[in-house]
Amino acid sequence: MIINDKIYGKQEIIDPIILELIATSEMQRLKHINQYGVWDLFDPKYFTSRFDHSVGAYLLLRKFNAPREEQIAGLLHDISHTAFSHVIDYVFDDSEFQSVHERFHQQVIFDSQIPAIIKKYSLDINHIIDEHNFPLLENNLPDICADRLDYFLRDSSLIGITTPQEIQIIQSALIVHHNEFVFNHPDAAYLASTKFIQTCQQFWGSPLQSGSYTLMSNILKRALDKKIITERDFFSTDKSLLKKLKDCQDKDITNQFDLFSYDRIIESTKEDYTFHTKSKARYIDPKILINGQLKHTTELFPQLQQQIDTLKEKFKQGYYIKIV
Repeated sequence: MIINDKIYGKQEIIDPIILELIATSEMQRLKHINQYGVWDLFDPKYFTSRFDHSVGAYLLLRKFNAPREEQIAGLLHDISHTAFSHVIDYVFDDSEFQSVHERFHQQVIFDSQIPAIIKKYSLDINHIIDEHNFPLLENNLPDICADRLDYFLRDSSLIGITTPQEIQIIQSALIVHHNEFVFNHPDAAYLASTKFIQTCQQFWGSPLQSGSYTLMSNILKRALDKKIITERDFFSTDKSLLKKLKDCQDKDITNQFDLFSYDRIIESTKEDYTFHTKSKARYIDPKILINGQLKHTTELFPQLQQQIDTLKEKFKQGYYIKIV
């Protein structure tokens, strides 16, 4: 299989287990799940599939010679994402942590052909589905990992926060040290850190993101209450679920879709707002290997800690969103 990836370029996949896993209906479904929730309702250009990101995480792990099991875990790590991705977190009041999809990870995998494929290659599915076994794939904030690196490079590139040259600088400075991703150059680490925060402010956790996700979650909550949809519908695709919502006879639902425009969801004040909402504060403080010693980026660039503290405080307060 040849993949023309937007970040890693032309890549060939020959590992038979990866090819079989990619062909499963569960992985193919991810082609129709937008990593950016409902952003494509504002502009179709805001679409990156969970499939693209999952394959990207695999490619990044493969590039750094991660163990085969970790590469497989990277490919499968987002398989339980629901339609509209992190909008589900707003439905179940988890907007600050955004981890609802993780609750379904094992269920989605064990209800599929994936365990049989894994067994066919004499690998342990229980080992593969436990992300704690794979620190290159997953790591806690503010450290970096393949998941976090891939969506950062992919998303910041899409919206123009990072240039191709900057992406190359960041990628070329990454190394694996004691089974974790670190940087070997301070300037590249600082570049990645500041661009990461900027992407969070302008995209992942912007007022438009938080407001639109809350708006869509309110639609979904009403649709659930009215039995227009069931929780099972979350495991379909964006297009399928959206059609079900738009085709329903509930005008309180269908009329809400007219509100998804740039000039109708705005940040306001606590004196004049429609709803208050919060999002997840995303930031990194990656480690840098200097003369055999590891230092966090904030140790060399104190201004980064100030940026992180400002971001965390803003996200702790949340947004007052007005629908106009």
